[in-house]
Amino acid sequence: MKNNYSILRVLEYNELEKLKIDGQILDLGGSKKSGYQQLIKGKHKIVTANIDKNYDCDLIFDIEKKFPLDSESYDAAVCLNVLEHIFNFQNVFAETQRVLKSGSIFIFSTPFIYQIHGSPDDFFRYTESALVRLLKESGFKEIKVIKLNYGLFSLFFQIVGGAIPTNFLRIAIKNSSIFLDSFLLNISKRYRKLNERVPLGYIVRAVK
Repeated sequence: MKNNYSILRVLEYNELEKLKIDGQILDLGGSKKSGYQQLIKGKHKIVTANIDKNYDCDLIFDIEKKFPLDSESYDAAVCLNVLEHIFNFQNVFAETQRVLKSGSIFIFSTPFIYQIHGSPDDFFRYTESALVRLLKESGFKEIKVIKLNYGLFSLFFQIVGGAIPTNFLRIAIKNSSIFLDSFLLNISKRYRKLNERVPLGYIVRAVK
């Protein structure tokens, strides 16, 4: 139930629900238990890869190193909320590009204004300009970066929401934050302009 997810996660899942992918999808840093996989439409098989075998995945390898996969063997790749935890992030872009078939898509998300959350470490936050350049230098094209945010009230809730003592109160304040942001976005050009500069995160789509 989306009410129990963070605001950033809800925004990510809203975008995933718009996807339709056929073929074999490589899920980098994922798990067979990840709920987001069911949101992607199409006739596909999802192959999960993770460094930690406890995450219940199909493949176990370190995405900071060369992937033990054949070149041009996947029809799509997804990587959700993983890049901030990867120090050698250039390798992820280069190796993902290598294992994708020509014309295949790479979809990933990453937070921007978000609390430190080690898993086991938390290294980076990326701007839109950095993401576009990294993708271009890795050989991707048709790059689309979607900012994920409602506004400043939702941003503040995202940071402090975990400290709210009960689930009922947390959901009530979360919904109120989204309502206030929606109201201000509708009536204030200045608020909309400011909101563009403070995304919670991004979801990105690029084509090999």
